[in-house]
Amino acid sequence: MKKFQFLFVTVAFSLFLVACSSSSGTSNRQKAVKDYSQYNNLVEVLQSVQGLRVMGSGSNAKVFMSGYNTTNATNREPLFVVDGIPVGSSLANLNGLLTPVMVKSIKTIRGMQATSRYGDEGLYGVVQITTINAK
Repeated sequence: MKKFQFLFVTVAFSLFLVACSSSSGTSNRQKAVKDYSQYNNLVEVLQSVQGLRVMGSGSNAKVFMSGYNTTNATNREPLFVVDGIPVGSSLANLNGLLTPVMVKSIKTIRGMQATSRYGDEGLYGVVQITTINAK
């Protein structure tokens, strides 16, 4: 019986090490800069971002964070923040403002972190877009 308990502790410790190393690998991949210039428009760029769902196309497209209830999709789009400036909760606010060539990185924030930082506007998540000209 004692050998089994020792084996369990060893296996549990090994799994803990594997979990720690895999999570640190994920953060390194998120920091990698992606080239968005290959996309034709901002809708295609947002479709490529993990954790975002784009419904519709062109000027009628709506963006939602995965995991939020979108059955009544009115006013449930995330807040868009470009270079630290909130621009609203509609993809229409970004049309004409950004092109794929201008985008350096996109980060999604959800839950308590989004609402504590942006208040009620961040209730359905935040899409932070950093441009190549950001200071």
